[in-house]
Amino acid sequence: MGSDSRLLLILPLILFGCSTIEKLGTNQTTSESNTERHEQLHSVLWLQTSVEYAGITKGAYALAALRMDEALSDTMWTASLEQLGSAAYASLPPAVVLDVDETVLDNSAFQARLVEDDLPYDGNIWNEWVMEEKAGSIPGALDFTRYAASKGVHVIYLTNREAGVETSTENNLRALGFPMNSGEQSVISKRERPEWGSSDKSSRRAFVSERYRVLLLIGDNYGDFTEEANGSLLERRRSSSNYASYWGKKWIVLPNPMYGTWERALFNYDYGASESEKIRLKRANLFTNR
Repeated sequence: MGSDSRLLLILPLILFGCSTIEKLGTNQTTSESNTERHEQLHSVLWLQTSVEYAGITKGAYALAALRMDEALSDTMWTASLEQLGSAAYASLPPAVVLDVDETVLDNSAFQARLVEDDLPYDGNIWNEWVMEEKAGSIPGALDFTRYAASKGVHVIYLTNREAGVETSTENNLRALGFPMNSGEQSVISKRERPEWGSSDKSSRRAFVSERYRVLLLIGDNYGDFTEEANGSLLERRRSSSNYASYWGKKWIVLPNPMYGTWERALFNYDYGASESEKIRLKRANLFTNR
């Protein structure tokens, strides 16, 4: 067999080997890239590094202070849907009700750990983080809550953190200088009472509404304001439009691009779905206008 013939036989083997090596290298790169492109990378970095985020939260709390002063001068003012239909709340002491996570406490360091470790959210890991008591404060939150307390307004922290970590939550808030009501309940957690076993905050808002005139509700999630948070995307939009007069007046919302019922609605609240399936369902809601 001539040299040219042997070359023709060897060449496909060389090309096949190069192709195989190239594919192996591509797969390895893709795996590394997937890790580097954790779903929350950009949202966590935006919260931690952007002046825009701090500007938004400070602006929201500056607006909250103005609205609170307005509410104090109007005894018929209430932000609580649970107080509608009765004027009895007018004689109650005033309070502002705030969510905790991503409203007064900044947990972006926890989310950053998930990014670095390439992990999805896990409740056990979350509770371990809470017990570390290392959350920071959301820009503007401390000044607002202190201002509210100086006006004689009770500050209520209504959270979906579990009752088992409530002490850690209180310690974290105190360490940062957030006002806590002397002799009064300040933090209201999930499962603190048997009837408070749901993430729906309605029953706990009702509990607060029986004791205080609610001047403002402040949170980062639709469920911090109404029980209508867990609907479909369309249902959430329709529901939200019904409360147009509340947004920016009685309800102050802070941005949270990391998690919330908005995200769960994207995968139809199918918590048993795999992470890849959740991402597929999320991508199906992208609007490309093409």
